[in-house]
Amino acid sequence: MMRWLFNLDALPEGDGLRLGWLAPWPAWLWVLVIIGIFLFVAWCYRGAVISRPARVSLASLRIIILFLVAILLNGPVLESPREHHTPDQVLVLLDRSGSMSVPDVTLDPGDPDARSTREAQMVSLLEQTEPLWESLSQDRTVRWFGFHGHAFEQTPSTESTIPPLDDPLGDHTRVDEAIARAIAMSAGGPVSAAVVFTDGRSDHDLRVRHVSEIRAAGVPVIAVPLGSSEAVGDLVLEHVTAPEQAFTGDRVPVQVAVTRRGAANEAFDLVLRDRRTGRELDRAEIEPGEDARVDATLLGIPELGGTATWTVTIEPDRPDLVSDNNWSDIDINLLDEPLRVLYVEGGPRWEYRYLKNLLLREESIESSIMLLSADRSFAQEGDRPLKRLPVTAEEFEAFDVIILGDVPSGVMSPDQHQLLQDAVGTGGAGLLWIAGEVATPSSWGTTELADTLPFSGPFDLPTIGSSVQLLPTEEAERLGVLQVSEPGTSEWPTVLRDNDVDWSKLQWAQWVQPQQVKPTASVLAETVRLRDGDDPIPLVMSVRYGLGRSVYVVTDEIWRWRYGRGEQFGEQFWIQLIRHLGRASLSATRGVAELTPSRRQVPVGQVLQLRLEVFDESVLLQLPDSISVSAIDPEGRVVTQVALRRSNEARDTWLGTWVPAQAGSFRLTVDLPDLVLETDVRVEDISREYRRPEADHAALASLVEMTGGHLVAPVDVESLVDVLPDRSITEIEVRRAGLWDAPIVFIVLVLLLALEWAGRRLLRLA
Repeated sequence: MMRWLFNLDALPEGDGLRLGWLAPWPAWLWVLVIIGIFLFVAWCYRGAVISRPARVSLASLRIIILFLVAILLNGPVLESPREHHTPDQVLVLLDRSGSMSVPDVTLDPGDPDARSTREAQMVSLLEQTEPLWESLSQDRTVRWFGFHGHAFEQTPSTESTIPPLDDPLGDHTRVDEAIARAIAMSAGGPVSAAVVFTDGRSDHDLRVRHVSEIRAAGVPVIAVPLGSSEAVGDLVLEHVTAPEQAFTGDRVPVQVAVTRRGAANEAFDLVLRDRRTGRELDRAEIEPGEDARVDATLLGIPELGGTATWTVTIEPDRPDLVSDNNWSDIDINLLDEPLRVLYVEGGPRWEYRYLKNLLLREESIESSIMLLSADRSFAQEGDRPLKRLPVTAEEFEAFDVIILGDVPSGVMSPDQHQLLQDAVGTGGAGLLWIAGEVATPSSWGTTELADTLPFSGPFDLPTIGSSVQLLPTEEAERLGVLQVSEPGTSEWPTVLRDNDVDWSKLQWAQWVQPQQVKPTASVLAETVRLRDGDDPIPLVMSVRYGLGRSVYVVTDEIWRWRYGRGEQFGEQFWIQLIRHLGRASLSATRGVAELTPSRRQVPVGQVLQLRLEVFDESVLLQLPDSISVSAIDPEGRVVTQVALRRSNEARDTWLGTWVPAQAGSFRLTVDLPDLVLETDVRVEDISREYRRPEADHAALASLVEMTGGHLVAPVDVESLVDVLPDRSITEIEVRRAGLWDAPIVFIVLVLLLALEWAGRRLLRLA
């Protein structure tokens, strides 16, 4: 009955009611209307001849009627307000990338080696603050996300408010992109803040686009930085280079590059081991230092033939930050026989006397030494003495390296010249020239062997005219030759480039002009620059010739180094060159070309350089400037193709780079009509997170500042509730029911009018 009388059917039951107005008058208008009503009623009853009580009663009824009409003109309504509350969301993002496994969180300040991982730190923080998350869940919606390269939602179990966490295995992190993605996934409701538990390590710098999306959404980032705020030291085995093939008993050089990161300035050992036997081949002790890069050479002496896998390992004095980047494997094909060397010399000069004894005592070399100036009764020396020079192709092929000293070309016939040239070009032998004052290279300029020299004529070379000191180039370092060093170090000795040390100076050397060096040749050593602006003079040059290699040394005074350090420097100089040429002789077993990766084992995402060298001149002329190499997975599918381009410095070399995107064993192949090659590479699933494993709290601070958020230290996580803004939304919905057409208003108005009319009739008024 009441709902019908007051027109309440449009309002829900149970709601509170209040009086409202659709078009309320201002107060001044109400004053005028009320005054007008009283004046009008007074005028209406001013002349009525009735008693005073009757006049007051009728006037009051008319005032009430007019006042009710005025109220109806203001649009009276009954209002029913309803409140709607939308709680805000708190987005919690947990870093699930591989860098969370880095153990750089110090557990005990008194014991720096007692450390836990960032993942363990985060799990501990979440467990300690579980009551906080339960409390937040009462009034807000807490949504959990994991992220590395992208964000993905995680659902807590029924027993806990914190979601279960798997091992952090993401291979890269993009913090800003993950936050922007989580906000997009939470669209449709107000977001209070994005709380991020992370070490800040990201693949790239903050991207403007992602930061703009976060700011446009008005969501502040509250970051909890995990891990050490200071970079904890990490040693990284960046690069390992070794010959692909070698002889057993040979001292095989393994070039190692180690990068020190953060506070990694402590001492460590580099160890070379045979993976098959576990035997330690060499060890280098690296002293503490501040250098970001450490280069060292390890020498392995293989005992068994076949294919060997050697492992280079970093052994730090204290636990390293990441151990997965402290080792690398290399594969070497080993030939189980001594290196065969033929040394032909014109006269018994000082260099001959020294080099002869060196070859005789070197166990890994089987030598034949011939001194041409000796009379017939002189017993030629060597492990296999010769009575004459080789005269057949088979006799030349019996040697891996042939050394020509100061020998006149006339001691050999043109046929022998051709046979020696073929032994280098097609047989893959190494040829070592040692300059002489009498015949080398002047008498060889008109012979077939002039083509094997790494420089062009004129061959009647002048002398430099002053003493010089020798310094190896970067190419020598890459090839592992001329690595002369003091015991326990891998750097070129200071005494060999000190101008005040007389015994290290070479008093005689031939002058090869830089423009004489052939385009396909490389300079392995040059003169030390005494003054800025001096042009270095080539002292040791190397060139590929067919399947073999030729090296020319412009001096015969390496023996002078004996006065300073005994046999050490000279032995390293000559033996490394001879072994280098001997390894080049193995190219004959590989064919006309060689495809070599910079590393046989490489992590996913790391740059791998591919090098193609062509030894056969006839094939070289037919190849294009760009050659494609296919990377084939174990299923036989072509994963990618890498373009190799001809080098500007060496026309017989093509270079290119490949960045493998997935782990596995891959076969790299070159398939051309005139060239079919292949080699293998192993790509390890080592997370890219480990390249720069130190935490990046500075990037987090920048992100927080740009989004108007807060940086909360792990020890202050409980204060999160104080910095979370209230973004909840409270809305009031008002429903109205009009009173001007309600039955109760009509009834009251009719009753009032009827009472006044009846009163006027009773009093006999018009």
